Amino acid sequence: MSSKSLKIQRPQSLATLVTERIRDAIVSGEFSLGEKISEESLAETFDVSRSPVRDALNALQFTGLVEIRPKRGSFVFNPTILDIGQLCEYREMLEREACILAMRDSREALLQALQGLFDEMTSVHKNGDTRRYATLDTAFHKAFFQHCSNALVQDAYALVEARLATIRTVLTSARQERRDASYDEHGEIIDALTQQDMTRFENVLKKHVHRTQVVAVERLSEVDHETASPINA
Repeated sequence: MSSKSLKIQRPQSLATLVTERIRDAIVSGEFSLGEKISEESLAETFDVSRSPVRDALNALQFTGLVEIRPKRGSFVFNPTILDIGQLCEYREMLEREACILAMRDSREALLQALQGLFDEMTSVHKNGDTRRYATLDTAFHKAFFQHCSNALVQDAYALVEARLATIRTVLTSARQERRDASYDEHGEIIDALTQQDMTRFENVLKKHVHRTQVVAVERLSEVDHETASPINA
C-alpha cells in the first residue's frame, strides 16, 4: 500500500474558507477598489464569529489585496498609477521567465492547456461575458506557472496574482476594445509558442501587458473623477 493513500485529508479551516470567499468576492468585483470591509457584516453573511473574518483579512493583507488601517478598519486595496506600473512590470518579467521554463519542461502540456482555455475564451468573447472572460484570461496566464517547474517562480507570482486578477476584472475587461485586442493577443501568444518563436512571444507579451497597464490607468483616472475613493474619504 502506498504511503500516500494513508494520508489524512485535513478539512480546510473556517478562516481559510472565509479567506477564499472574500478573495473571490474582491477579484470578481463584488467589492469596489478602496471599499471599506465590515467585519460585522461579513460575519453575519458567513454566519461565523468575527474571529475567522479577522484572520481572513489579516491573511489577505499579506497578499496586498486588503489594507488594514489601525482604528479605521479594513479596505480593499486601491492601487495608484505607480502601483499598476510596478505590478505590470513585475508581471511581465515573471510571465516571460515562467513561460520559458514551461516550454522547456512541459511544452506539449502547456500548449494543450493554453489552447483549451483559448477555445473557451473564443465562445465567451462572442457572448460578451466580461467576468467569465476575465477569469479565463487569468487562467491563461497562470498556466505558464502551473507548467513551470520552478517553485520559487510560482511563489513569486502568487504574491501578486490576486491583485492582477482584480485589476483585470475591475479596470480592464469591461472595455470592449480592450477585450478585442486581448483576445487577438492571446491567439498570437499561442501561435508564437507553437512555432517555438520565443522572441515573438516576448514581444507579444510585452505589448499585451503594456496595453493592460494603459487601459487600467485610464480607467482608474475615470473612476477617480466619477467619485471620491472610499479609502481616502
